Amino acid sequence: MTIYRSRIFRMHIKPPGPYRAMRAVRRPLTACGRCLARRPFSTSATICQSASPSSPPPTTSQVPPPPPLAGHTHLTTRALISLAGPDASRFLQGLTTAHIPPAASQPPAPPPSGSGSRPQPAAIYSAFLNAQGRILHDVFIYPTTHVPLLSGILTSHTAEESYLIEVDAAEQDQLLRWLKRYKLRSKISLRAVSADECGVIGAWGDSAPADPQPREAAEAVRYPDLRAPGLGQRILLPSPAGSSRPLSARLGVEEGSVLASMAQYTLRRYLHGVAEGQVELQRETALVQESGLDYMGGVDFRKGCYVGQELVIRTQHTGVVRKRVVPVVVYEGREGEEQGRVPEKLEYSEEDGRAFEGVLGKVRVGDDIVRGEGKGRRVARWMGGVGNVGLALWRLENVEGEFRFKVAEGEEQERELRLKPFLPEWWEQRKKGTGSV
Repeated sequence: MTIYRSRIFRMHIKPPGPYRAMRAVRRPLTACGRCLARRPFSTSATICQSASPSSPPPTTSQVPPPPPLAGHTHLTTRALISLAGPDASRFLQGLTTAHIPPAASQPPAPPPSGSGSRPQPAAIYSAFLNAQGRILHDVFIYPTTHVPLLSGILTSHTAEESYLIEVDAAEQDQLLRWLKRYKLRSKISLRAVSADECGVIGAWGDSAPADPQPREAAEAVRYPDLRAPGLGQRILLPSPAGSSRPLSARLGVEEGSVLASMAQYTLRRYLHGVAEGQVELQRETALVQESGLDYMGGVDFRKGCYVGQELVIRTQHTGVVRKRVVPVVVYEGREGEEQGRVPEKLEYSEEDGRAFEGVLGKVRVGDDIVRGEGKGRRVARWMGGVGNVGLALWRLENVEGEFRFKVAEGEEQERELRLKPFLPEWWEQRKKGTGSV
């Protein structure tokens, strides 16, 4: 009888309700613009897994004049984080792809005779990775222990190790939280540096070779940007708005350097084949070798363990990198067009760029570039562009041929553009110097 009552009791108990709970918290369906564009007359929402508030925005479509031979730009897209304390170098060594030498191994160099400036420890280009070996943030790390102009203003540990970390401005808070997760008992202090405290300037002078040594001028500290030959310099300027002197005088740049726009700086970077920031090097998606960090000096393959090292080292020893970030030239493609229209060299054309103005602005980061007619075969993904020059993550086995992508100009119209990739000439030199694949 007891068993019988137990069975009856169980029959009257309502089973656990995970199904009801799932129905209660079911998320609303979302649709992205690309899906809706493919079904312009449909009244039902097309579900797309990539549609989310964090989807990358369309690439810029503004067409600037060509970059000046000598110029400088206030990089508003970059921000700084201050890191200081006795364990600062050891803390960074376990997290970054590059080697971080202790401050004690970088004694301050004496000032050159007859010069008002002195060499400083070099800036370190590097990246922070997740545990799976994918890029979280691409950064510059500036040692400031022996730089009074920076260490005395930006940190509270003037007598100990101190660094400034330059990161994508939109990712500053996120990187700061990520670093604090690994702090544990390390004797360090971390804080975000506001744009009023210190600014980041990109400068270049094609008329003269870049200074191979970082130097401290009267009001700023200049570091060579060694990611690619001739890319220029990185300049840290404390209190950018705190002086009435001309900006070029405060920076100590060469005579004739003009203030350039962010679009001109970005264009010049694209022409060198250098990606920067998490719009182009998408967070938790981009890989180290595919992004070119090994060629740009951002990886030390001989250092000890760090977060995400396994995939980087395995790729290096395997010797297989199928895709890399390359510069591309966009041009108009029509059937029966003469072959002479295909660009023969990597060159910016303001006239061609204006012809695509408003069109490339509709291309999103990650859109497919295909080869052949019809649907074609995907060979690359778009990363960004200015005028008729851009960057793409390209399959190296498919660099010869005719490549295209289509841009929707309306509900029923598409415009087909063609691309030609160019492998940077400085790659071969860096391969020999770094041993990269």
